[in-house]
Amino acid sequence: MGLFGKSDSSSDNPEIRQVEKIIAKEAREDQKNLDHTIKDLSGAEKAHNKSIKAVDKASHQLDKAVEKEHKAAKALNRAAHSHDSAVSNEQSAEKTVEIKKQHEARLEKDLEQKRRQLDELQQRKAHNDQVRETKLSQIHAQAAAAADARRSSFDRASVGGAPASGAAPGAAAGAANASAGAAGAPSV
Repeated sequence: MGLFGKSDSSSDNPEIRQVEKIIAKEAREDQKNLDHTIKDLSGAEKAHNKSIKAVDKASHQLDKAVEKEHKAAKALNRAAHSHDSAVSNEQSAEKTVEIKKQHEARLEKDLEQKRRQLDELQQRKAHNDQVRETKLSQIHAQAAAAADARRSSFDRASVGGAPASGAAPGAAAGAANASAGAAGAPSV
């Protein structure tokens, strides 16, 4: 009898046939179990290969994610540096504006002081000009009065008859009026 099939010579003995059936049945079940196990092993190998591929794929994705995170970290660092630089520039600009404002205020104060000095000097000059004009008018009036007095005494002395004392009081009065007019002149 063959191992997995019917024997060529069928036994007439029912016990042997019963044993042959049991053995054939066990052989078929063993073959089924073996086929099933081979199939399971093949499925497990496929699943294992899939998991290897999945791990490899996940590893590549991890590498890409790490690389992307590094790029993002670099970009973040650049942005943080740029932001810090912008904040620093802003603070510097604010300080510059404050310094310029202080300088402008100081210059404005100096300008006001110089304007006051100019006004004072203009007023002083105007007053001094008026005083000088008054003095010049008085000097001119006195000189004119003296010249008139000399002329009239010269004229009388050459004519011979008129008293010199009579002409002098008129000339002196004219000179006094001229100097009083100059002194009382309105100031500009």
